[in-house]
Amino acid sequence: MRRFLGRSVAIVGSGPGVLDNKRGFIDGHDVVVRVNNYRLSEAAGFRTDVFYSFFGDSIRKTAAELRNDRVTLCMCKCPDANAIHSPWHVKRKRMNGVDFRYIYRNRADFWFCDTYIPAASDFLEQFHLLGDRVPTTGFAAILSILEFKPKSVYLTGFDFFRSGLHNVSEPWRKRNDDDPIRHEPERELRWIAANAQKYPLSFDKALQAIFANGGL
Repeated sequence: MRRFLGRSVAIVGSGPGVLDNKRGFIDGHDVVVRVNNYRLSEAAGFRTDVFYSFFGDSIRKTAAELRNDRVTLCMCKCPDANAIHSPWHVKRKRMNGVDFRYIYRNRADFWFCDTYIPAASDFLEQFHLLGDRVPTTGFAAILSILEFKPKSVYLTGFDFFRSGLHNVSEPWRKRNDDDPIRHEPERELRWIAANAQKYPLSFDKALQAIFANGGL
């Protein structure tokens, strides 16, 4: 995707570390990507070029709000497909966790700009990378954008839920402990640590501190 190729990109997650940025730093990147229920502020910046989301029912951003924030590209984490074969989900009739077509049915009138929807094979590549676990939206955004060969990628607001917060200040708790394909943020964190030298990645203070303290 040309808008990322050779450009500096800031991917802004939902962790509280986003509040440690200097004014104007995030907005100084060529492309600013924000995830799910992002919040704008002096530290977090105000530019939003790309909105990356799983677009499920918990996403509160409206098309009008995203237009107002000048979003010109939406990127979806999930394919428009029944992507994962899971007898566990079939038995419990919890198909929304593996069959993502409901998202596109529910949002048929939502799309207001260019929209990237991954192929099922691309989604499954990320899924298998994590040992058959569904990636969090933030981690999926990182993997997706790295595929488009940016010059640099700055990660902020990513602590992989070690802070116990998301949406900057809202309590987060691990759910669905019995789900065999549930999120595993610690696996994602270990992947970032293991691959940081292979990609043009840099990190905010919160994520730097996690790596510096060896808490993996």
